[in-house]
Amino acid sequence: MTVVAHVTDLHLVEHDHHKRGGAAKSRLLYLNTGRKIDPKARFDRVCEALRRASRSDHLVITGDLTEDGTDAQFELLAAALAEAKVEPERVTLVPGNHDLYADHGAFARALRGPLHAYAKTSTLGRPVELAGAVVVPVSTAMAHHLWFSAGTLTFDMATTLDALARDPALHDRPMLVAQHHPPLGHGHPIWNWIDGMRAPERGARLLRAHAHVHVLHGHTHARRSYRVRLDGPEQVHSGAAVLSSSEHVRFYDTAHGELRPLDAPTSAPVAAHLALS
Repeated sequence: MTVVAHVTDLHLVEHDHHKRGGAAKSRLLYLNTGRKIDPKARFDRVCEALRRASRSDHLVITGDLTEDGTDAQFELLAAALAEAKVEPERVTLVPGNHDLYADHGAFARALRGPLHAYAKTSTLGRPVELAGAVVVPVSTAMAHHLWFSAGTLTFDMATTLDALARDPALHDRPMLVAQHHPPLGHGHPIWNWIDGMRAPERGARLLRAHAHVHVLHGHTHARRSYRVRLDGPEQVHSGAAVLSSSEHVRFYDTAHGELRPLDAPTSAPVAAHLALS
């Protein structure tokens, strides 16, 4: 049995954010409309959540690692991971839309810099093989204006995931796709374009074709699990935001070759928006 921990939506902010000016200051204030900017409280919550998650075999962090993707914020994430004493080989990181707002190349640069120890297990599209599962990091984050927060699963990545799911060498274990955005997006196409998942049919086809494929995601700030097929297992699992509470850590086990949540999430029997072709 392999136990996988899942945390998401950390939204770390640098301690000296008050030194910002101009567009950088305006961006941070806009992204935190109605929300207090307290860097220390956020950092402490992240550290505590990571300590909780460290008792797992592997930790998946599904995006919005930072508030707007500055180098200083990624350095804070590296410090939090070090403080929690989670070995790099047990951690998979993926970016969210917030991690690209300041600089579209910030996450990739962080994997070469302060997060370089986690690059091997966070290379997009490369499977991380565990004893009881396979984790595949995916970026659904898109480079666009901060008024938009939608994501997409590219055609190339969808093809890669389908090939991995069909690989006999990986077929004996659950395949966990780690990404930020919910794979099926929202029910309304306009809302999908703004905040959901563009081309959601790609994720839908993948999940319908392969019952052993599961998606762990964030973005919604809600803890939930649901099925995509009436006769299938729960395949989509989201986590609540660590931004709100250090207790927002989900755990799953892979006993008997299946993925099973160890908590009691809000569950729906079947996704409401599976009219996708």
